[in-house]
Amino acid sequence: MTGPSARKTNRHSEAFRAPKKVEEGGIIKIYGAFLLDHEQDILNLVKHEGKLAEERNPAAKVAKIAKANGGFEVTTTDHNLALKIGKALSHAYKGEHTYKFLKEEKFVEVVWQRD
Repeated sequence: MTGPSARKTNRHSEAFRAPKKVEEGGIIKIYGAFLLDHEQDILNLVKHEGKLAEERNPAAKVAKIAKANGGFEVTTTDHNLALKIGKALSHAYKGEHTYKFLKEEKFVEVVWQRD
């Protein structure tokens, strides 16, 4: 067989597989009784850190802030920004924080809380 159809049958399907997309970004989960009295201050800090990061790198943004499970969930487009916000919350307001990276991904989950 010759012509275009002969070439199609000889190709390996592996060559056409899309590369695995690496998940990037982060989520910051903010909880605790402290949040009730300082909600606006905490949100202002989150937004401020997002603006600073966006000035340095336009791809790094706070994508979404939403109320969830008695607190807030902040979604970022960059894992470094999520870490920076988590550290800024801990520095400014103390509290407990944890960081968890997804295996082999550039995605981080930050949980910050203070009671």
